[in-house]
Amino acid sequence: MVSVINHIHCKEKEMEIMVRITFLDGTFVDVSSNTPLVGINNYPRKSDDDCFYLTQMYNSRIDKGMALSSVDERLAITGFVLSFDCFALSDDENEPIYFRSAVKSISNI
Repeated sequence: MVSVINHIHCKEKEMEIMVRITFLDGTFVDVSSNTPLVGINNYPRKSDDDCFYLTQMYNSRIDKGMALSSVDERLAITGFVLSFDCFALSDDENEPIYFRSAVKSISNI
């Protein structure tokens, strides 16, 4: 479902596009009301751990999007992005994880 230039296509009748996240390299993703949002943070590493971990802190499918309630979806998505070390726009393990530092702008479309 992701195109070569790395933005999500959707049929207007199936999904209403709300917000566009533009990255520093010029690519973007469009977020609709049906897009799953997954917030991920670095898990604190203990000195005796051999591995590094990430932990999923928020999933809009599980949390029913309650934390994102806002009159302006742009503000809700901006708050979501700034609240986590990285994020995904799907709970599918094959989809990309985006670092919040890669985000250039968030706008209503």
